[in-house]
Amino acid sequence: MEVQVAETGPCSRSLQITVPPALVDEHLDRMYESARQQVQIKGFRPGKVPLDLIQKKFGAAILAEAKEQMLNRFFGEACRTKEIVPVGRIAIDDFEKLEVKPGAALHFVAKIDVRPAFELKGVKQLEAAAYEPEATDADIDNALKEVAHQKRSIRKADDAAQDGDFVKGDTSFLDENGTVVHARKGVQLNTRVPIHGTEEAAYTAALIGALPGKTVEIPITFPDTFEKQAVRGKPGKVRVEAQEILRVSPPPIDDELAKSLEFADLASLRADLKGRITAEKTRIGRQNQEEQCLQQLMEKNDIPLPPSLVEEQERAALASFEQRLTQSGATEEDVKKKLEESKSEAHQDALRRVRLFFLIEAVAKQQKLFVTENDMEGELHAIAAANSTQGTITAAQVREHLEKENRLGELRLALLERKVREFLRENAKIVDKKDS
Repeated sequence: MEVQVAETGPCSRSLQITVPPALVDEHLDRMYESARQQVQIKGFRPGKVPLDLIQKKFGAAILAEAKEQMLNRFFGEACRTKEIVPVGRIAIDDFEKLEVKPGAALHFVAKIDVRPAFELKGVKQLEAAAYEPEATDADIDNALKEVAHQKRSIRKADDAAQDGDFVKGDTSFLDENGTVVHARKGVQLNTRVPIHGTEEAAYTAALIGALPGKTVEIPITFPDTFEKQAVRGKPGKVRVEAQEILRVSPPPIDDELAKSLEFADLASLRADLKGRITAEKTRIGRQNQEEQCLQQLMEKNDIPLPPSLVEEQERAALASFEQRLTQSGATEEDVKKKLEESKSEAHQDALRRVRLFFLIEAVAKQQKLFVTENDMEGELHAIAAANSTQGTITAAQVREHLEKENRLGELRLALLERKVREFLRENAKIVDKKDS
């Protein structure tokens, strides 16, 4: 077999492969013999069907399959011979026109991408901004306010109505002569949601400051949908007889609030929040430092990228975006427009993802960072624990599921990236940006 390799780009190669007639015939003979042993034709014992009959009945199908097999086989052998490791898409020139013929050489051209060759620089002493991990009293106070906000409820207020309050009472609709044309009992009116037909400013001004037992009147132009047809489109008034002022209020931040959340007292709740906030600030702080290190590493290392990998990433991102748009009910025209608008961003994101992949791989190789079976087992246990209660899902079941989905390699890559990120952060120069 003859193989000629041409460099068509920093990460692209063209392989011209010529398979001599002898190897073509040898491969075809094996395929014909295999077919001879498997096919059953009436009047012939298994394995005794004449070769010319096999060729006549199944020759076209066998040659088509032979083309697939031989391209895969000899392309693989060519890569091994030339010590080439392809990445991304493999393209065969004029695939449809290629023919495999007995006694004839098979010549084809394969275009591939390969891993970029670059010297990794500046892995250590990258600058990362310092952060304050400890939860402050202000952090805890804000968290308590949020907890109380989530437990807010409508309660009766003793003072005048404020912005956002509800005024509960009876409403009467009067025509321009002062005659009641319609009435409603026990209506709850929000100070921010005007009655249809009233002006927002007049409505709000009338209700804010309202007190139980007091009556307010608001001008109205009866809307076209009003219950009484005779007054539609005509001026009138709405009379509101306030009975109660209702306010959406959070509960007091005290021991009772803590007990409602199954803590002994407010001090215990504060201590728990302090631990959670500190852990989250630490997680975010470290993540930011890692992102800063990776960004600087990308700026220090100019890496040529395999075009097909970038295209695959870009295509996958746009396909995912298209699916989300379609599921959200967007029209075909809107989907097409938004996809076109997103192409540039998707391309830049694809470039970053592919560059990051090779950087992480290079750092791991240079610094001898590996994902061990213990690492994998620990992560599988963590995934199982996060997705089940009382051990209903086991690590073995998670492994089995990922194997079926062909995603164990994806998990291994994620763990390797985590190790690289940690290495960069732990070997970074931490600087206080406030003082710089």
